[in-house]
Amino acid sequence: MTASLNINPPVHTRIRKNVYQSALASLYRKKERWNELNDDRRAYQREKKLDKERLSNKKLYAIYGKKYYKLIGDDGDYYVLEDALKNLPASQFKIDIYKYSFTGMEEDRVQMKVDKEDNNIYISTENRGVNFKLYKIESIMI
Repeated sequence: MTASLNINPPVHTRIRKNVYQSALASLYRKKERWNELNDDRRAYQREKKLDKERLSNKKLYAIYGKKYYKLIGDDGDYYVLEDALKNLPASQFKIDIYKYSFTGMEEDRVQMKVDKEDNNIYISTENRGVNFKLYKIESIMI
């Protein structure tokens, strides 16, 4: 009596193995997708939290019937409309800022960028060479 060795597993074993592999692959892809969605959600929540912190406990000035935030820096003080500082993009952008003088509010168009990590605002008043300078929003003294 000779024993035969069956090297190839039966068909149902291969099918079962393929089903398990595809189920594991599907679970792995699902887990990856959930992680991506979770990371996106966390980034969105963090950005909203920073936006809220940026404007909390800050002074609002009412000048000529409009509300402004005051930006304080080494080169002088500027005023920015209240609505302009909400939902700021991560990249640099152009914005209208105002300087208060004896003749009224003087408007100037500048480039602004916001550092999302520490909520600092950088403004460049030059059109050609981009030289950003740090400005802070005036806060309420408590």
